[in-house]
Amino acid sequence: MMFRKLFAMLAIAGVCGFSASVASAATVQVKFDNPIFNGSGYDNVRITYPGKNLQGVSAGRFQGTVTGFAGVPASIFVDGLSDLYMYCYDVYQHIEAGKTVNYTIDLAGGMPRTLDFLGAVNSELSAGKAYDPYAWLRLYPNNAKKSASLGAAIQLGIWESLYETHKDWDLSGGAFQATDLDSDTTTWWEKFKKAIDTTDALDPMYVMTFKNDTYQDMIAGDPPSEVPEPGSLALLGLALAGLAATRRNKGSAQ
Repeated sequence: MMFRKLFAMLAIAGVCGFSASVASAATVQVKFDNPIFNGSGYDNVRITYPGKNLQGVSAGRFQGTVTGFAGVPASIFVDGLSDLYMYCYDVYQHIEAGKTVNYTIDLAGGMPRTLDFLGAVNSELSAGKAYDPYAWLRLYPNNAKKSASLGAAIQLGIWESLYETHKDWDLSGGAFQATDLDSDTTTWWEKFKKAIDTTDALDPMYVMTFKNDTYQDMIAGDPPSEVPEPGSLALLGLALAGLAATRRNKGSAQ
C-alpha cells in the first residue's frame, strides 16, 4: 500500500514537472530566408488596422530554416527543419529577410476566428482530393506566381481574423481593411470568405504560434504532438491525484 502511494505521488510530481518544463522550454530559433517570401512570392497591398492608418505591406507566406529548438521533437516542424513555412501573426512588429529570431512556441493553436478561416482555406484547397490540414501552408510548389496571390489571400485572411472587431469577414470595411489587392488575390479571398460559414474550423492541434516581444509573431503548422500538450499533462496529473485520493479514502474507510 505504501509503495503504491509513493508511486502515485512520484507519478504526479513527474507529470506536473514535465508539464511545466514543456510549457517553459518549448522554443525555436528561426533564420528567415532572404528573400523572406522565398519560392512563393507576395502581393504588395495597403492595410489599415487598429491604431494605424493606411500603410503599404507585402502579404504572403514566409519561409525560413529552423536553426535550433528545445522542448519539442523535430517532427513538430511538418515540412522539415529546412522548410519552415509561416505567416505573420502580428502586424505591430517587424521582421527582416535573413534575420534570426528566438521564439517561444505556443502549442495551443491560433484564435478561434483564425481557425475558422484556415478551415475554410483547407477545405477549398483540398476540394476533390484527400483533406490536407496543412494545405494553407503548402501553396503551389515551384510556382511562385500562383503562390503569390494564394499566399497573400491567406495572409490577409489571417490578419482579418486577428484584428477585425466585427463578426463579418470584409476587407473593405471595419477595423481591418486591405486595398490594392491583385485580381487573383481578390479571387482567392472571395472563395475563402464564402466557405467560412459552411466548413469546419481547423482543429487547433494542427496549429502553433511563435511569440517574441520584439519581432513579429508567426503562425505555423503543428502535427498532432507525439508528446502530450501541457494542458493534457496537467489534466493527467489531476486524474492521477484524484485516483490517489480515492484509494486513500477507501483505505481509511476499511
